[in-house]
Amino acid sequence: MLSFNDAFSREDMEDWNERNMKLLFTRRSLGVGGPVGAKVDFYTELKLDGLAVSMIYENGVLKIGATRGDGMIGEDVTHNLKTIETIPLALLPKEEVFENLKKAKLHHVINHLKKLWPKIIEARGEVFLNTKDFEALNKDQEKKGLALYANPRNVAAGSIRQLDPKITAFRHLDSFAYILTTDMGQKTHEEEHLILKALGFKTNPNNKKVDGLEEVFKERDYWEKHRDKLPFEIDGIVVNVNSEEYQKRLGVVLSSK
Repeated sequence: MLSFNDAFSREDMEDWNERNMKLLFTRRSLGVGGPVGAKVDFYTELKLDGLAVSMIYENGVLKIGATRGDGMIGEDVTHNLKTIETIPLALLPKEEVFENLKKAKLHHVINHLKKLWPKIIEARGEVFLNTKDFEALNKDQEKKGLALYANPRNVAAGSIRQLDPKITAFRHLDSFAYILTTDMGQKTHEEEHLILKALGFKTNPNNKKVDGLEEVFKERDYWEKHRDKLPFEIDGIVVNVNSEEYQKRLGVVLSSK
């Protein structure tokens, strides 16, 4: 699963973007660049303070759920992920998926899937605990004379690793899907989110496509001021180059602020 490079200042972000532009548009002699001055847009996501997970579906049914682990091999937490209401046990029927994709105007994705619907579909996302549920859980701990939990992230991580799925279910965990690793005809990261939603996953409505670096900074500034209004905790924003083709050329180097 992907980890994010930290970029905390405007200067860091501008340097990151400048490196990307050089890689994309100054290597035409190698046959991998694009036209000079070509437009690059971004997709910003709230960086949730939770636990990253991978969900693998075979013939539309959830077969494997795993944590990120050391970045390559994660823990098998399938039974615990199945207790989270926002993680579908089965993907929506194809007819319903096609209807959702039609509403999203992803006609090229529909054409792609009608030719080849993948047997295995992998999605990645974040499991987290909403602030109200965290506060309620700590009140229950206090009534029982037990130690209070430090933060929602620790609760989410500990709950997913529980040996007893009943305990996980009691914690009322939530989730957002944010990466579709399977080729389903998507051309942008924004389309990944739309396809995930069409399949039946819960996605974060605050994530959005933005045009240019100045819009990225506006998003960053907005959420720095309004993060307390969210029902969950965040740790900045994640900035993605929106184009899937450009991501491949760049080696999928993402930035978080």
